[in-house]
Amino acid sequence: MKKAILTFILMLMITALSAITLEESIELAKENNKELLAEKSAFRSADWSKKNALTNFFPKASFNSTMVRIDDDTYDQANAPIQIPDIGMEFPSMFPVYKTTYSNDISIQQSIFNGGKVILGYQLAKLAKKQAYLALQSKEKDVSYAIASTYFGILKLQDLQTLSQKSLKSTLSHLESVQKNYDVGTAKKSDVLQWQVKQKNDETALSEIGNNIDELYGFWQILLGKEEAEEPSKIDLTKYDSETLQYAVMEKPELEKAADEFLTEVEKTSPTIQTLELAEKMMKKNYCMAKGEFLPSLNLQFSYQFESDDELDFDGEDNWNLVAALSVPIFTSGTNYSNLIKSKYDLKKTKYETESAQENYMVTAKNVFYKLITKARTVEDNKTALEFAQENHKIVNELYTQGMVTNTELMDAEAMLFGSEMNLVASYYDYILLKYEIKKYTD
Repeated sequence: MKKAILTFILMLMITALSAITLEESIELAKENNKELLAEKSAFRSADWSKKNALTNFFPKASFNSTMVRIDDDTYDQANAPIQIPDIGMEFPSMFPVYKTTYSNDISIQQSIFNGGKVILGYQLAKLAKKQAYLALQSKEKDVSYAIASTYFGILKLQDLQTLSQKSLKSTLSHLESVQKNYDVGTAKKSDVLQWQVKQKNDETALSEIGNNIDELYGFWQILLGKEEAEEPSKIDLTKYDSETLQYAVMEKPELEKAADEFLTEVEKTSPTIQTLELAEKMMKKNYCMAKGEFLPSLNLQFSYQFESDDELDFDGEDNWNLVAALSVPIFTSGTNYSNLIKSKYDLKKTKYETESAQENYMVTAKNVFYKLITKARTVEDNKTALEFAQENHKIVNELYTQGMVTNTELMDAEAMLFGSEMNLVASYYDYILLKYEIKKYTD
């Protein structure tokens, strides 16, 4: 007996050491979850796109090297002496051509003004980086909620499994008692059959809970990015009693004030709201860029050629030139105008979609807040219901031993008791999970 107790205690200690908290699970997922890693890569890509857009403000330099070789006929014709038939004289070609010409030069280009495209391009890249950052935040919240949902789902099923085992044990105890009474003729066969049916139902429910736990563990491993994930650490559900009681006794004016404060916080800090606002800002930049197509552009280019002869020795004739290229769009067959009108309606479309999405999002956030209040009240109601069920079960058990109630009434009291216990456990976890769902709406 002592050996069995020591073995049991050792198993509990091993389980406790290998358990993982919710916060540790979330941190682990941030390092290994593939969806999060993809969003992090997208953010880094957007960061480099912003840096790339910044380079458009600076000059670009390039080294150019060419080799040109002409055929023999062309070479002979180009270098043939100039003949003057009237006087019968020949003069050498004034502009001799090399058969093979090597040219090397350095050119520098600088954009001065391009209708605001460079500035707007940088601003768009900056907004895109912020958008990628908000997308990363949203993904982190989604993954954190998925982890919390799975984490508490496993704990909930484990608690229900414990209650189901307790119910099955009670059923087997009653079945044994009724069977003895039946053997001595003080109970009916139908009483035995009822408890046998309940035994099978309890065993089936216990088996289904075990299967559901296994399924959640598989999903749990994927979320954490690990093939072997530690078991979720047990939590004390009663530590939430003060919260649920506080929400349950809230009067309507106080509740509405709390809801307004929550929605105000959502409007200020929600990554989703900020992403929607960014989408409209980016469309405004696109509209401004379409306007810039009507403006002139000015670019400078400086070239310095330090070799152009028949030997590749970087020592030949040199020259330089500076080009200022001014381009003014006069007629584009309506391309600029059609792009401008298209951008205008794209902006309107984005504005309406953003407003609609914000309204729907705020309604959803408000509903989640009130759902939290409802779940808190459900917890308190289930506590009261469990107290009544326990009292009823105690009374019916006493009456049953005295032969004053039937076997069916005892079974009803038994089902009511364990049903109330399971409802309370489920409502606790529903409330806790909603607390984490609310975190998705704020920073």
